[in-house]
Amino acid sequence: MEPVLTPDEMRAADAATIEGGVPGSELMDRAAHACAVVALRMMGGAYGKRVVVVAGKGNNGGDGIACARHLAVAGASPTVFLLDEPSGDAAHHLELVRTTAGRSRVRLEPWSASAFERAADRADLIVDALLGTGFSGAPRYEVAEAIAAINAADGPVLAVDIPSGVSGGDGGVPEDAVAADVTVAIQALKIGHVVTPGAFQCGRIDVADVGITIDAHSVLMPLPAEVWAALPPSEPDTHKYRVGALAVLAGSSGMTGAAVLTALGAIRAGAGLVILGVPSSTLEVFETTVTEAIKVPLPEVEGRLDPKAVDELGDRLDRCRALAVGPGLGRGPHAVGVVRRALDVALPLVVDGDGLWALGEILRDEAEVLRERPHPAVLTPHAGEFGYLGGDGEAADRVAAVRDLAARLGAVVHLKGRRALTASADGTVWVNTSGNPGLATGGTGDVLTGVVSSLVAQGAPVADATWAGAYLHGLAGDIAAARIGRRSLAARDVPDALPAAFRDVSRAGRPTGTIRTVAEPAT
Repeated sequence: MEPVLTPDEMRAADAATIEGGVPGSELMDRAAHACAVVALRMMGGAYGKRVVVVAGKGNNGGDGIACARHLAVAGASPTVFLLDEPSGDAAHHLELVRTTAGRSRVRLEPWSASAFERAADRADLIVDALLGTGFSGAPRYEVAEAIAAINAADGPVLAVDIPSGVSGGDGGVPEDAVAADVTVAIQALKIGHVVTPGAFQCGRIDVADVGITIDAHSVLMPLPAEVWAALPPSEPDTHKYRVGALAVLAGSSGMTGAAVLTALGAIRAGAGLVILGVPSSTLEVFETTVTEAIKVPLPEVEGRLDPKAVDELGDRLDRCRALAVGPGLGRGPHAVGVVRRALDVALPLVVDGDGLWALGEILRDEAEVLRERPHPAVLTPHAGEFGYLGGDGEAADRVAAVRDLAARLGAVVHLKGRRALTASADGTVWVNTSGNPGLATGGTGDVLTGVVSSLVAQGAPVADATWAGAYLHGLAGDIAAARIGRRSLAARDVPDALPAAFRDVSRAGRPTGTIRTVAEPAT
């Protein structure tokens, strides 16, 4: 897993490394050298290249100043615009530049928007070293002016550690922020790199190992190799029930598509058997659309499942290893009754769609109902459904919001959206980097329900099934979008792309090296 840190966790790791005997100035030089290496890659070499560095007064500015020195030594011609006189380790590196200016060819200038504009017009690369990951709030005065000037320039932009204006703690962008082409994260990712909207400012993210030991982190970012490792193994001699049977309670008159998509997602994700319980009057729809599933017509009330439908599944549930409920269920007393009875089923439970609305109604009177279940539950809300469950789906700090709700409910909670977040009740959070805006269309969430519940039925721990399922679902959306375009992407395309998604993660290896790419632009 790729660790994702808060600014406080990064400061603590940095301080511990310095206390262990590595001077802060040495760590700054290592970070600067890594940024210089990436800069040279971006420019295709140093000969004849002009670089403009915009440096603040803190450690981030020191990284930029030292980076300019390394680029000059390599043969480039850097100009550093200083917004203020730096202090501490940054001042040490500024003095190195000043005392070797003739040899290093670094030009130092006080900040001037007009002078920067003239230099940027001729530059092959702009380096943003204004603000670090500990910054929060809105940039002001010359810093805001510099951010606007960087964004107005035509050249490619390399951000040191994080684009200036992005909060490293929650990914917030209160005002303007640098739009980087490449960001070099020093030692580890920060929350601002991977959570929206900050993630959209980072471009490609390279992580540079500078020798800081990471002992604590709040969030994990799964890479494809970890997704593959989380999947239940395939046995050479098995049968459909051993692979894992899944029961699904979904659909209603007018919303049969949700049940279809859930079943297709589950089948393509490898469930040994899908038992689809639907209102009896809708059975004909499923006979031709989900041929691989067992369809069970169940008692209904005006086209919606009657609560006693759960009991009607009877001994079929005894052979299943997970139960999914909610997609297309409809809202009203019937839905509350179905979900309430589903909570009593002795199986891991995945709740989505209208089932989340019904669960929210139940939680008002039975706040501990999920904690009291002897089997785990997974909830997969979008921002609005997150609110039904008592969370704040519009919270500025989405990581804190999803962690809090999972802990309060005693369940795995997956907050959908770009850079979706999965939280377990113990406080662990996983961030998903796959997916694209084409998935913002009706029905894709139902496919996700099928994928996650399928992995649970196959024996994956519920948290692993959720973050791995989310990655595979998003990757399938990326594959489908590459084939047909994001604008034309429909939910039905996602199950068809799941086989290719599984194939791709099966081929994945973990990136290694001092500088490694861990995320592509979040477009």
